[in-house]
Amino acid sequence: MDEKSVVLIDGENVIRSWNYYCNQNDIRERIDYTKLIDLLSKNTNLLRGYFYDGVPEQIPVKKKNFIQALQEKGIQIRTKILKNRKTVCPNCSTTYERQIQKGVDISLATDILRHALQKTCNICIIVSGDEDFKDAIECAKDAGIKIWVASFRNSLSKEIKITADKIIYLDDLFNDIKFTEK
Repeated sequence: MDEKSVVLIDGENVIRSWNYYCNQNDIRERIDYTKLIDLLSKNTNLLRGYFYDGVPEQIPVKKKNFIQALQEKGIQIRTKILKNRKTVCPNCSTTYERQIQKGVDISLATDILRHALQKTCNICIIVSGDEDFKDAIECAKDAGIKIWVASFRNSLSKEIKITADKIIYLDDLFNDIKFTEK
């Protein structure tokens, strides 16, 4: 248990993949982020768990409560304000505004690099299958950091699969990381 680890959770990626998995299997469950972090960092000395997400300027009460619950469990929150973007419907040409995340992946990638370059950990566990992290992963590996990626099979990019040192499939851990009432 000498190796220090950090767990970096790409909130949007994990929530989208979790919901897809639940819909495909006709189940309704919530993810327990404490269980997820504990399971992924098992047999390591966990430095910290991080959760990255986009939030609107006026954060709804439900989202505030969710963020506060994660913080109370010791999870470090990294948020970026959602940006409004005009979009044109390809079918009907109607213009509408929608909110999109900007800067969340950059924040997570920056933390991968920060931990690697400052040597604060030996293992960086990234909970996302997003290809956007490939360059940061390669840089961290060049700095001597082991990279483990935890993702659902349906959201794991081919590039990340071949770049990571270890792949952990959340599909296989589903029952161990779902939320259960105490």
